[in-house]
Amino acid sequence: MSRLSRIITEDFDRFISSVGMDERFVVIGQENGSVCAIYHKNGAKVFSAKISDDKITAVCCEEQDEDDNPIFYAADNAGKVFTINRKGKIIAHVQIPARKGKIHTIVNRSKFSIYVYTDTGSTSFTNCTKTYQKGKFSSTSANFSVSRDGTLQKKPGGGGGDFKINQYDCKTPTNAVATWGIEFGKKIKNFTQVLAFGVFDDKYSNLIEEGAADTTLTVCSKDIFRTLEFAAPVKQVMSCRHHEGEAAADKIFILLCDGNIFKVTGMLLEDPSVSNEALDLEPVLASEDEEDAAKGEFHGFCVYGKNICVFGDDGLFAVDGE
Repeated sequence: MSRLSRIITEDFDRFISSVGMDERFVVIGQENGSVCAIYHKNGAKVFSAKISDDKITAVCCEEQDEDDNPIFYAADNAGKVFTINRKGKIIAHVQIPARKGKIHTIVNRSKFSIYVYTDTGSTSFTNCTKTYQKGKFSSTSANFSVSRDGTLQKKPGGGGGDFKINQYDCKTPTNAVATWGIEFGKKIKNFTQVLAFGVFDDKYSNLIEEGAADTTLTVCSKDIFRTLEFAAPVKQVMSCRHHEGEAAADKIFILLCDGNIFKVTGMLLEDPSVSNEALDLEPVLASEDEEDAAKGEFHGFCVYGKNICVFGDDGLFAVDGE
């Protein structure tokens, strides 16, 4: 079984708000508006820069950049999106209108192009290393909500339920409070896309703390065809299907609110003819001993290739042995 090891650096510790990765780098957003990047291999610092006076709510590595010119993206709580180079310099930025809501996820679209997901939908941008060129805005991702009994509602604007839900491409990490389920979407290259239904309403944390939150992960493809039962609510899901190069793999990772991490093969999970008992669902990390429990609550995780990082109350950790 894998274990946690602390990633130590003087530039961040307990105030991490978001984490992203690619094959070489970990990029970390912080509550004080700072962003830093380190190398996977040895934890050495790439840069550390304060880019905003507001909390960083999302970060992302550009997956198609050049080795000698890595690019990173970050967004803050005031709706600004930044493009940052390896020296920590802001080389481009754009402001998301306040009426679009808070930014919670940045997803790679293609080279120097991204999707920015907010409370009310998603906006595409191209040419993000120079002058952000705005594409289409879609409210499709924001048409969901969930009731206190775990029932999903689909209505324009996300009305009907007690907590709003946003759907996003979970090849990229996010900062969800919980995850209701996943949907297998359109086929891209060798695999179908995996979309997660994330709960971003902080009030949902009360249900989790009270032990009243749903502890299942619903799996659908237009219609629901599978429900997975866990010992704790699902915090976040990540798909490795559409990562770049050798990092691409048909594996889906599931982080629970109790800190445990599971993985399963996507092809099996999306096949309705495969029973839950026949899935190769297995634990990657079991946070059951006192040492891991002392690390506090985890707020999110990121998977890329063979690298897994989790962050929470007590800092940033690598999952060793995966």
